[in-house]
Order: sequence, then structure tokens, then C-alpha cells
Amino acid sequence: MIWCGNVNEVDVYTGGKAFAMSGRLSARHGKHTFSYRHDAQEALSVTMPLRHESYQYDQLHPVFQMNLPEGALRSAIERLTAKQYGSDDLTLLTLLGQNQIGRMAYSRPDQLPCSVGGTALSLDELLGSADAGLFSDLLLRYAQSSGVAGVQPKVLLDMQGRGTLPIERYIVKSWGSEYPELACNEFVCMSMARSAGLPVPAFYLSANAHLFISQRFDVDEQGQALGFEDFCVLQAKGTREKYDSSLEACTHTIRQFVSPAWVGQSLYDFYKLTLLNARIRNGDAHLKNTGIIYRDLRGLRQATQPVVERRMAPVFDLVSTVAYLPKDGMALTLTGSKRWPKLKVLEAFASSHCQLSRTQMGQAAAEVEAGIAAGMPLLESLSARHTGFAPVAERMQGILQAVV
Repeated sequence: MIWCGNVNEVDVYTGGKAFAMSGRLSARHGKHTFSYRHDAQEALSVTMPLRHESYQYDQLHPVFQMNLPEGALRSAIERLTAKQYGSDDLTLLTLLGQNQIGRMAYSRPDQLPCSVGGTALSLDELLGSADAGLFSDLLLRYAQSSGVAGVQPKVLLDMQGRGTLPIERYIVKSWGSEYPELACNEFVCMSMARSAGLPVPAFYLSANAHLFISQRFDVDEQGQALGFEDFCVLQAKGTREKYDSSLEACTHTIRQFVSPAWVGQSLYDFYKLTLLNARIRNGDAHLKNTGIIYRDLRGLRQATQPVVERRMAPVFDLVSTVAYLPKDGMALTLTGSKRWPKLKVLEAFASSHCQLSRTQMGQAAAEVEAGIAAGMPLLESLSARHTGFAPVAERMQGILQAVV
């Protein structure tokens, strides 16, 4: 990379292990335009099928906004690069290159996407480290190769998995001062989700409880990148609008974009996830924390055409926010309100929008309660082992013992 100053044109690529150029993204006078190449074989998004006409937005297109780093990660990248390269969104996409969640990559016009990386770490070494400053070092080393959204401090890392020869890909998270011991919080909540039967990626907590480590679900066992689109993209909203929707709208999104064979299971899991979020008081279950995955979008020329199988992505980013913010409400509305709903309201939602029977509602509730019960000993154990987590754990226990 040898340019100086902000970027106003970016080539966009798609692919798994081998990238092919799909088209060009440009920014002029506050307008953003993406145009497919005449020979493009694959759509970038289920919301942007192949066509001759350009896609124009006043702001950056939602699918390109999706992986833009936020918060501590963006600040770290800008500290490393802004002086030399600039700090606008297109420059940031170009710097991240192919180090993104999903199947897209970016480059300067007529150049190949760059890949910034280093020697792969060992998962066991990372989990066993007692270095309290380890995440700060990781952020410094890997920020520029981490195209992942979210305010919580995080980086993308390639690591040697446990007992495996291939290199696996992970997201490593820490926390800011306003959310102490968030790694323990997330580990407990994700464990409850797993015990409740919800699909989750493999995840771990470091021995010193400073790091939450999750295997990336957008890469298959052969190292092939999968497509991922969050509900902000699917609802044509920018990242700043991630709280501007409803749970009812999310069920419509599922019916529109998930393959018909998987809609029923997806609506059931979404209702179960909604129940769990209400029980753990997760006020950060916004549009960017739910999405779909697929293998590719070759030949997609109609936004509603189910060319390839599309499933709901595994559950991720579950935390009890009320343990830190006692007055926190839901991220998305239900019946026009962000107040935590009573069970009758949730069951009405299950019936009218998720098309669940009484039997299915009861089963979902029982599975969620079983997941919470299975996670309570873990909560108590982590509280005893990590004194900094103890006051947060006490508040979480009070939340979980309350009746919806």
C-alpha cells in the first residue's frame, strides 16, 4: 500500500478461498454507488442481485457498512493508519482487504485485495495465558486485520486449534471499563444458550477470564468462507439504525430470506432466543446480532429467489446488559414497546408472528429454563474463582431468579 489520503473508489471482490472481482464502489459528493462488472458471476448480497443498473445510496450501502469496525477496534486502526492513509470508510475497507467476516474483500482500483496477518497463535496458549495485558498486545498487532463490527473490543485471529492440524479462525474479545468482566458474563450466557439447544459456535474463556474466544461460523471445516449478512443489511438499514426495528419485523425478515425448508426451525429458534434474551436481560440483541449464512450467491438475479440454501447464523454476542445497566430495556420493540415483556406478550408473539403451537411454546420455554438451570453452577463457579466477576455474577443471579 503506497497511497496517501482518503479513497473514493474501491474494487469489491467475492469468493471463498479465491476472490473474483464483482464490481466497483465509489463515493462522490456524499453519494455512494456500486456497479457490477459486466461479467460478474456472483451477487454481493441477497439484497443486491446481479443487474446492469448501479446501486446508489446517500450513505454507504448497508452490506458494506456491515463489517466496518466500531469503538475501540476502529480507534486502534485509525491510530495505526490514519496519518498515512486517511480515515474515511472506503479507506478503512481497503486497508482491511480480505480480512473480513463473510465472503467479500476490498482493494484499491485494479489491485488485488491485501491480507494482513502474522504467525498463527495457539488456542491453548491463548487460553492458558495469565498476561493481563495480552489483549492490548493483540489489539495492537491484529487491529488492521480485523474487519468485524461491534463496540466491544475484539480482533480476528487465525489460530492452531486444539488437537487439529489446520489453522482455524476465531474472534477474540475483551471489555472496556464500563463493562467489567464481560468475558465471564458472555461465557455464562452463551453456555446457557448451548444448553437450551440453540445453535452456537465453539467458544472458550481464558484461564484468567480476560478473554472470550469464539470460533468463526463464517468459515467451514475446509477453510472456505461462507456468506454472512446481518439483519441490518437484510432490512436495508445502516449500522446506526441497528436499534430501529422490531421483533415482529425480524420474523418477516426470516420468512423473506431464509430458505423455505428452514423457516419453521428458524422461527422456533428465534422465539427461543427471544425468550432467553428476556430471561438474561440482554438489551443488546439488536439487528447486527442476528443474521443468515450461505455458501454463495452465484446467479442471483432476483432478491427473493432462493438460489442457494440460506440458514440462520448460529447465536452469538449474548450478555446480560442489565447486570451493568439496571434500567436497560430491549434493543428492539415488541408490540411497539422496549419494556421487558411478560410471558403472555411473548406467547402472543410466538403464535401470531412465529406460527408456533401451544406445544411448541411450552417446549421452547422448558428448554430455555433447562439451559438457565444448567448454567447456574457455572455462574457460581466463575464468581468464586474470579473475584472481580463476583458483583456482576450476584446481579445476574438476581436477574435469572426473577420470573418473566
